[in-house]
Amino acid sequence: MKIICKQERLIKALNIVSRAVSPTSTLGITKGILIKTEGDMQVSLSTTDIQISITTKMDAIVNEYGGIVVSARLFTDLVRKLPEGDILIVTDEKNIVFIKTDRSEYELQGKEEGEFPRIDMDEEGKQLKIEKEVFREMIDGTVFAASTDESRGVITGVLFELKEKTLSFVALDGYRVAIKRERNEAYTDEEIKVVVPAKLMREVSKILADTSGSEEEALLDIDDRRMKLFTGDTQVRLNLLEGEYIKYRDVLPKDNKVFTTLGRSDLLEAVERAAMLKSEGKNAFVRFSVGDDAVTVSSRADEGRGRETVAAEKSGESMEIGFDARFLTDALKAISDDMIEIQYNTSVSPCLIKPIGGDGFEYLILPVRLSTVSV
Repeated sequence: MKIICKQERLIKALNIVSRAVSPTSTLGITKGILIKTEGDMQVSLSTTDIQISITTKMDAIVNEYGGIVVSARLFTDLVRKLPEGDILIVTDEKNIVFIKTDRSEYELQGKEEGEFPRIDMDEEGKQLKIEKEVFREMIDGTVFAASTDESRGVITGVLFELKEKTLSFVALDGYRVAIKRERNEAYTDEEIKVVVPAKLMREVSKILADTSGSEEEALLDIDDRRMKLFTGDTQVRLNLLEGEYIKYRDVLPKDNKVFTTLGRSDLLEAVERAAMLKSEGKNAFVRFSVGDDAVTVSSRADEGRGRETVAAEKSGESMEIGFDARFLTDALKAISDDMIEIQYNTSVSPCLIKPIGGDGFEYLILPVRLSTVSV
């Protein structure tokens, strides 16, 4: 193989494919990057850790066809430190990779292309076109609520559900539920219901950001085992989680009696300040005192206490309720609307947070015992 490419283009491609490199994998070849010529003017880079596989293409001058697998960590670190401009990459019959610029020359030991796992990117499932920005917003608006405990199986993933032209993303961890919805008449009439590992969804969000400026839409190809994403010159394959997802609709409260409307950013700032007061080694908790025209946010710790009020409109009785501050801030950061509604029932019942108008986002959060946040 003999190619010439621009250092800045190669770095961009490496940033994308590096998201599928697992430094802890016991399968050594998955710590590598497959570099392969694709005709006279293009080169592909591929990585996989079996759970996620990524291939992206970039422009290059191809003088000799071929392919080679190189150490992802070493090759990427080296290329990032090379000066901008042309890079010549040449391989020989002993799988030595020569990397040359005007002022430098390096040799890396590579491996045969045939040792790299085959990455199947054929389109063979149900297909859905989705705007990339919408896809990112739906991931970022839910993925934070998925369980991080690998022993908890399917709830370490994000539910991807398409039904009656409405796409829903759902994530939960036993203490909260985040739901993001998007209705689009252009969506396929086919129903889709799969669960994607949350840690892979986070990487997809980053890849969509890395490929911004290319096509506005992404194509998803989904079957019972995998989801495949096609955007511009990049293709991503994700293994799905097995198992039946929790019937999340059954846990959403339907009989709330107290409703408050207030400014999202005002409440977020108040909770973040109050959360600064927490005991060493413990979570930060806040207490809401829901009054007629304000919500008072208070907290206490060994080192002090604090309280502040946020203007609000209320219907229903006044009440007291406590929350884990991080769970609150996660939700408030995921909402872009200026005004939100918080629905309560009792001090021990789940609470619902949503933007004013529509059901594009809903967030259920369980309260904590008031004794935990007594002030």
